[in-house]
Amino acid sequence: MKRSIIPLIIILLGQTIYAQQKFNLISNDKAGAVYYQGNEKVVNTAIDMLISDSKLICDQPFSLNNELNNNTIVVGIPDQEPDIKELVDRFKLETADLAGKWDAYKIQAVESNGDNYLFILGSNPRGVAYGILELSRQMGISPWVWWADVVPDKKENVTIMTDEKVHAPSVQYRGFFLNDEDWALMPWSTRTFEPTPVKGAIGPKTYAKICELLLRLHANTLWPAMHECTVPFYFTEGNKDVSDKYGIIMGTSHCEPMMRTNTGEWDNAKYGSYNFLTNRENVLSYWNERLADVSKTENIFTMGMRGIHDGCMQGVKTIEDEAKILQEVINAQRELLKNSGKGDVSSIPQAFIPYKEVLKAYDAGVELPEDITLVWCDDNHGYIMCLSDPEEQKRSGGGGVYYHVSYWGKPHDYLWLGSTQPALIYTEMKRAWDNNARRMWILNVGDIKPNEYLTEFFLDMAWNIDAFAGDKIYAHQREWLHTTFKGKATDKINRIMKQYYHLSGHRKPEHMAWNKVEDWELRRQNPTNRQGLQPVKDSELSPVHFGDEMERRIQAFNSITLLSEEIFENEIPNELKPAYFQLIHYQVAASSAMSRKILYAQKSRLSAENNVELAGYYARLATDAYNEITALDYTYNKDMQSGKWDLMMDMKPRDLPVFQQPVLPDLPKKVLCPTNNPAIPKMPALSVTAGSSVEGDRMIALNACDFINNLQTEVIEGLGHSGRTVRLQPSKKIDLKQPHLEYKVSTTSKGNVKIKVGTIPMHPVHGNSEMRYAIVIDNQKPIEVSTSAEFLSDKWAENVLRNQSLTITEANIPEAGEHTIRIYALDEELLVDQLMLEFDLERKHYLIPVKYKSNQ
Repeated sequence: MKRSIIPLIIILLGQTIYAQQKFNLISNDKAGAVYYQGNEKVVNTAIDMLISDSKLICDQPFSLNNELNNNTIVVGIPDQEPDIKELVDRFKLETADLAGKWDAYKIQAVESNGDNYLFILGSNPRGVAYGILELSRQMGISPWVWWADVVPDKKENVTIMTDEKVHAPSVQYRGFFLNDEDWALMPWSTRTFEPTPVKGAIGPKTYAKICELLLRLHANTLWPAMHECTVPFYFTEGNKDVSDKYGIIMGTSHCEPMMRTNTGEWDNAKYGSYNFLTNRENVLSYWNERLADVSKTENIFTMGMRGIHDGCMQGVKTIEDEAKILQEVINAQRELLKNSGKGDVSSIPQAFIPYKEVLKAYDAGVELPEDITLVWCDDNHGYIMCLSDPEEQKRSGGGGVYYHVSYWGKPHDYLWLGSTQPALIYTEMKRAWDNNARRMWILNVGDIKPNEYLTEFFLDMAWNIDAFAGDKIYAHQREWLHTTFKGKATDKINRIMKQYYHLSGHRKPEHMAWNKVEDWELRRQNPTNRQGLQPVKDSELSPVHFGDEMERRIQAFNSITLLSEEIFENEIPNELKPAYFQLIHYQVAASSAMSRKILYAQKSRLSAENNVELAGYYARLATDAYNEITALDYTYNKDMQSGKWDLMMDMKPRDLPVFQQPVLPDLPKKVLCPTNNPAIPKMPALSVTAGSSVEGDRMIALNACDFINNLQTEVIEGLGHSGRTVRLQPSKKIDLKQPHLEYKVSTTSKGNVKIKVGTIPMHPVHGNSEMRYAIVIDNQKPIEVSTSAEFLSDKWAENVLRNQSLTITEANIPEAGEHTIRIYALDEELLVDQLMLEFDLERKHYLIPVKYKSNQ
């Protein structure tokens, strides 16, 4: 018997299957066939997308086939579909590694009797869909193929390599929130892409494209548009069917409990007041109506209650009252879910979002059932305010994050361009991950465009957190650019985007007017100023110090704008020019023009009294810059792609003062239209470069990463004003054995000195009241400094507009010479950005003058 078994096994192996690392998706301009015998909607949707994608690649696209022939792609869910289970068993494929996973897939190439097959197996329907769309990616289809017109190359042959590994998401619920859609998404959808007589009705044609994008980005969750200008998602026929077709889980924002969009759905005439204290039964009935509508769909239910829109709960007077009523609300909502027919209440996805005042109410004693996910929030400007403590991290519902890269509100909106540093997203979301916020990540993307790259960056992290680290930020960006633009000018575009995010980190383009919104004191003084808008103010950038800070910003932006123009004209192929304009050039050129408009207008005002000709010259430059933004806007909306994106770009959302024509002095007409340009006064060149520890111009300026001690820590590229911010762990006491940053400096001055330290304006997320550091000069007594700022305070506003917490400490250096500076974090980890010793105590400037190296 033993002698006959071995030959038999060899024969069986030869006749059945063996693993293979590659598979020909397209051969000789012809794609293969797809075999699927199931009826899952999202799987069929993904197959349709793959077939449509292949039409962009080859002449003969993929086709559906009911027979298992050579070169067939076989897709399905082994645990749910008998047909695919039979094939898996026949070919002896390993599927145990898929069992129990969420949204997972694996791709495996096999050969049997000379025939080749590619199996795409999923743990659930969405997992299969992600695996199918991975084939699209491997063919060269960008997730932004439609949303940013990233046209793929034609290919006669496409061979993919399979890894046979299980690919599953790091974060269970991943997606985005469509918000502040008044100026772009809503008008574009309802008047350009999907015209409708119903004002504000974003319909199924638009939501199909949005859901398609989510699938391509490995996402699964959507909070739909919900402003007063938009008809609620569930009020527009066909929308619910779209989310089901694409397998997208629908949720709602922090102020929309139980799948209800209050701004358009709550009717006082029908229901009475939206007040749980005085109108409990009608409120519960209102929520129960929606529960009946969504009983057979995938949803995440927002629990709790706020006001109709982004406001406090009606009828409560104190935080303690709100906590008490919140408890009653949640208990009542759980009863509704229990009786909804959606299964055991603890298995129904639910989220509690302690946003703004709700965080205080939660802290006041709300007893939250442990299966509800705690979704923490940033401060609307990218800095997370709180995360789960060790006990909260044990909750079965886990934790999550609601995060912004677009915002309307205090201290100032940023709704126009996508300018958040990707490294900040990495830093805060990795911090969330490390604190077990791993169940749900939702990104407020505004109108989707122009936050394309930031959206993909965020969702890539949610899909595979292990692919990211502080020294991989630029690598991700470079790879994205290389893939998107087919390897054309990758290094140059990468350099542009590094500088763009770096300069935006100094000040976002929307924040260049140095003013604020929602100044209610101004509204009290002038009731017609309903939004409490402050006028344009002079920037803090110095026109005289450190080589003219204003001109340095202008020239830095001009440099990358000119490079972008050259790339657009000479290196980007015609079919990709629309994509390049949308994804890169518009944002860079518009930001550049905004800086010129604001800063040259300020220079004009400064020059008006002493040099009217120079004032006129600067006024013309400022006006030209405004006209450039107008022209860029026109190109985006009207010229590009024959008007496909008309109304999608708005150069002045809310028409805030920063977006209006430059504020200029009253000048004679002749100086605005001169025949000769005036002589421009030359500013002295910057006297120091990257990380000089030797005093010059009565100061020393360093980037935090220039520390000299042997500290093992993470340096995060692309973060902060320096572009290389250091993660400093807290010390238990101040001594040389504890984590600290050490710097050696050489001064020619002595006496009183201002020590300026720039840190990332983080919030203490573990219940600490402070975020402090200690600074030690030589052997002097440590000086403790607080970097924290209370939410909505003036200091907080200054920090988030600057994207840096700048603290200034007065000290004394008794003698010139060599000195040692040490910095310790005292409470929680600190992200240290820059350091400056300033002996000129009266000098006023904005930036710590260290030259940025974009090649770092």
